Amino acid sequence: MGLFTKSMINPLEEVKQLKSQGYSDYQVIDELKRKGVSLNQINDALAQTAIMMPENEPQNSTEPTDNFPTENPSNNESTKTNLGEELYSRVEEIADNIIDEKWELLVGEVKKIVEWKEKMEEDLNKIKGDISRLDEDFKELHQGVLGKLEDYDTKMTEVGTELQAVGKVFKEVVPEFVENVKELKSITKLSRPKGKLQ
Repeated sequence: MGLFTKSMINPLEEVKQLKSQGYSDYQVIDELKRKGVSLNQINDALAQTAIMMPENEPQNSTEPTDNFPTENPSNNESTKTNLGEELYSRVEEIADNIIDEKWELLVGEVKKIVEWKEKMEEDLNKIKGDISRLDEDFKELHQGVLGKLEDYDTKMTEVGTELQAVGKVFKEVVPEFVENVKELKSITKLSRPKGKLQ
């Protein structure tokens, strides 16, 4: 229902009506804003009214118009100059209002961008910290693995040395052991009684 009411308002007619009642531009802007008219529509209506003002002004004015001859033609020139200055000041005021509105929107968007940038920087710093910790953990793991490999290499070298020593012992002991077994076998053959056969 509120939207229907807003769309029924004709900003140009409202501005004309309020101006005819003696409202200033500021009062017109406040009144129409209160009725839900956007600032752009208000500014457009004020600009159109200001442009139409030279045609309407003489009818409401007590000063003589072009239709009636005057004794002092410079009056018309000064009236036109005043109207031009008033039109210029109104257009300038409308432009300032539009710029202010757009500036507020821009500042809002810039704030959002700054907040997003700060959040991204915070996330990036957190990621950098995580990477730094991972790097430290990897270095520790690397050192640990290298230490274990060096320890394993040392132990394998010791085992190899011990195996070589055992190999030497076997080379020396095995032939003698074989000889001893042969002697033992021959002795056992001799000591068996002749009647028993194996």
